[in-house]
Amino acid sequence: MSALPDPASLVHGTGLPKSSHLQRVLVSELARLSSAGSAAAALRAPLDGPGPFESALRWDAATRGGAVIAEYKQASPSLGPFAAGTPLQAQLQAYREGGASAFSILAEPTYFRGAAAHLTAAAAFGMPRLYKGFVISEAQLAEAEACGAEAVLLIVRVLKGHTAAFLQAARQRGLEALVELHDLTEVPFAQEAGARMVGINARDLSTFTLGEPTAAPLRKAFPEAVLVRESGLATPEDAQVSLRAGFDAVLIGEALMRSPDPKGFLERVFADLRQETP
Repeated sequence: MSALPDPASLVHGTGLPKSSHLQRVLVSELARLSSAGSAAAALRAPLDGPGPFESALRWDAATRGGAVIAEYKQASPSLGPFAAGTPLQAQLQAYREGGASAFSILAEPTYFRGAAAHLTAAAAFGMPRLYKGFVISEAQLAEAEACGAEAVLLIVRVLKGHTAAFLQAARQRGLEALVELHDLTEVPFAQEAGARMVGINARDLSTFTLGEPTAAPLRKAFPEAVLVRESGLATPEDAQVSLRAGFDAVLIGEALMRSPDPKGFLERVFADLRQETP
């Protein structure tokens, strides 16, 4: 396994402005990690083949016309604490009852008010969990493993040529990896890593503005991977459009956290999909 780079070198080598949202989050995480101590040794067996997170997405994509990763987050750098105090257990219960395939749970504490403890608590629901963080070190992979997460997010804009090493390190800890792209220039890094789950973030994390990604070039680049559309999905209809356009799954966060009826939101996504699925 390739050695992972020094986290500081990753953070200071992004090329992003110091004022960008992503860079501020990375600097904050670097400071948090500096006081966290060394990474704990791996406890799980290395992962060989698909894990439960990928399997759940593939199953729902095949049987229901699409999968939804439902996200729990209380804040963001651009919006501030827009959903602060939303009860974790009630929100995740609504997600499960609404038909979510898996959970995404923010682990970054400063800007997103996340916590690894939220992933631990989510184990009670028996759903696959994504450690939604800004991974720049082995210590975060160890944290994800320790809290029981099934998968971690790896952001190519941050990891660049080190993406493959981080994916391998994650799988050595029994963790799946959702490899996130922001544009097609990042595709070769994900291909080199052998990514099995590939997300395209419609939100530019340096400015938090939205774009309109399409599935077609990603499917050409990753014919066998699970393709996930992330960010910018405000309504059930937005999710349906992405799933019909070739994405296997969508990740929905802000819209579900703002919704007065997250269970109903998810049910509306799947109701129309079921009507169209043979």
